[in-house]
Amino acid sequence: MCTRTYCNLDHYPYRKVMNLPRSNSGANFECLYTFKSPKSKQWYWIWVEGYDYNLYAVKFHLKAHRDSKFKYNILTGLNEARMVINTCIAVMLEIDKTDTRSSFGFIGSNMPNEGVNETKRFRLYKKIMLSHFSDDVFFHSQSKDKSAYIMARRTELEKNPNLINDIEQFFSDNYEYFD
Repeated sequence: MCTRTYCNLDHYPYRKVMNLPRSNSGANFECLYTFKSPKSKQWYWIWVEGYDYNLYAVKFHLKAHRDSKFKYNILTGLNEARMVINTCIAVMLEIDKTDTRSSFGFIGSNMPNEGVNETKRFRLYKKIMLSHFSDDVFFHSQSKDKSAYIMARRTELEKNPNLINDIEQFFSDNYEYFD
């Protein structure tokens, strides 16, 4: 479990619930983390998908929205985005400590009535990632037209200068969204 002092970031305490082998998402594995907001009393789920190239994709939603096909698009209206996002960052920092080859990616999902190009979430997440993940350690790459963001570990880029292209090609080959 990550506590506020462990990650040196103000966030909600969370716990890892389970590891799942190969998933429907096409990932090599998925991990489910959960936490309860003391402010709203709502439970959240954080999904971490592990892909080739030591790439981890991080997603989150309210547990109450788990069965909605729009779970990543819905705004909760609970006014706790900073602490929820910080909790996702705490999970990422925990992964970073255990996998020294890790890179991270995400999509800033569009809200209803918003296109997929440079979404509001994408712009917010981009600012937050730049402030929490050093440019010395991670190369920050973005695809504004898909609101996709990759933080590639620089030591991995040194070993494979085509890492970003390889990751982008993988997603293009496997997911219609990236065509």
